[in-house]
Amino acid sequence: MLKYKIDISDALTRAGVNMYKAKKTKVIGQDTLKKLAEENATGITLKTINTVCAILELQPKDILEYVETPEDAEERNKIKS
Repeated sequence: MLKYKIDISDALTRAGVNMYKAKKTKVIGQDTLKKLAEENATGITLKTINTVCAILELQPKDILEYVETPEDAEERNKIKS
């Protein structure tokens, strides 16, 4: 499972991207900002990750990490069998 290494919502706020600015500039949608505030948000597109990386001047590896869950291990074992 991919998890955030940082609090993206907080980092964006510190970078000056809040709900008002998101709505005004349409750089990141308000619904997407709400999703980014969730710890295990799903449905975040690569375009959004790209935008977040551009705004925060980070690489995807700086904001995301892979942590294996039992479900992930099960899926891997199915493929290897």
